Amino acid sequence: MKRFRLLLAAFALTVSTATLANTNFDFEERNRSISDQIEQMLLDSGLVIEEEFTVRVIFKVNEDRKIEISLIDSPNEEVNSFLKKRLENQKLYGNTWRSEKIYELPVKVQTSR
Repeated sequence: MKRFRLLLAAFALTVSTATLANTNFDFEERNRSISDQIEQMLLDSGLVIEEEFTVRVIFKVNEDRKIEISLIDSPNEEVNSFLKKRLENQKLYGNTWRSEKIYELPVKVQTSR
């Protein structure tokens, strides 16, 4: 009986380690919030920004859960181009998206040098 418990404990340890070491992030991606998904898409812009401002992005999500940009309202054309390039046709995960609904997203652009 002692060996059986030891074997069971070793099996449980192996299974839990294998589960934690799984590199499949699909489940995590599907459960991330809308803003988290978009924030990940906009990381590491490489742009030099002198002053902070907020950009208004209006978009909708098609049946394939891809972003379709309708409007990017910003005084900085370089930022507009960056946002369009990073967001247009990007696939979103999760079941909270409603296709053909129009979304408005304020994006805060912070200074960087």
